[in-house]
Amino acid sequence: MKKEYLAHFFLIIESLLYAGSYTVANDASTYISPFELTLLRAIFAAIIFGTFQFISVREKVDKQDLLLLAVCSLFGITISNVLFFGGLARTTPVNASLLTLTSPLFLIVFAIIARGEIAAGKLIGVLIGTIGGVLLVWGDTGLMTNAVNPILGNIMVGASAGSYAIYLILVRPLLLKYHPLTILKWVFTFGILYLLPVWGWGLTKIEWSEFNASIWIALAFILIGITFITFLLNTFALKVLDPTIVSTYIYTTPLFTALIGVFLDGDSSSLSLLIAGILILFGGFLVSQTNEIQKKEIDSN
Repeated sequence: MKKEYLAHFFLIIESLLYAGSYTVANDASTYISPFELTLLRAIFAAIIFGTFQFISVREKVDKQDLLLLAVCSLFGITISNVLFFGGLARTTPVNASLLTLTSPLFLIVFAIIARGEIAAGKLIGVLIGTIGGVLLVWGDTGLMTNAVNPILGNIMVGASAGSYAIYLILVRPLLLKYHPLTILKWVFTFGILYLLPVWGWGLTKIEWSEFNASIWIALAFILIGITFITFLLNTFALKVLDPTIVSTYIYTTPLFTALIGVFLDGDSSSLSLLIAGILILFGGFLVSQTNEIQKKEIDSN
């Protein structure tokens, strides 16, 4: 099998893992709060990535960059994950998967604020995606009866996407300077420092003995599948394929999430959900394509 085909296969597996996480994490949230779940994920990731970084990289970080890494962790690990898991416990997996696609739209909005200018294609994409997000949050998608507090949950997941967009902006200069394993080790380590003093006691309150097999599987899936395996698959794909090709697979996640919801939970869709999903997907795609056109124009000049 050619490496290119294998890379595409890995990206499909990665997308399926992310899609499954919306349903699986929703099940785990019944026994573990978003705060403790985020803390467990940070501890596991810090140990795993720290070990790999120590073995393969052993890279030192400048003191002035540690502060920026701490801020990156605040937005990319702590705030983003707490809002995501908290929102997922209140909304539906399909809604959550679609709203996470608003991260590129938030990036463009922040770029407008910072630079004061934007390409027409990106602006149109942001507007289309925003309309889709508003329709998804407040529209009648046909899934409201399956959610505890869908409006609040949708807002929390959307805010999580915004927080993660801030993280992507802040971490970019660091990625040009340090190995990804170094970045991941430090952001998750700082995440532990943020969460442990406040919610560490919550780990002792978890009724571990009440966990059935499905909950243990869900927890293992979150820690191993989403935190570790997806990173390895994505890293291999980036070595073989262009980053723009890799990034397009994010748009397959909502489709897989919807299919998983239909088969496992019997979720049903509506015209409102379909329209909202199409608007968000098309808006994000338009932003991405406009960005690539601009890159090609810059390279040609």
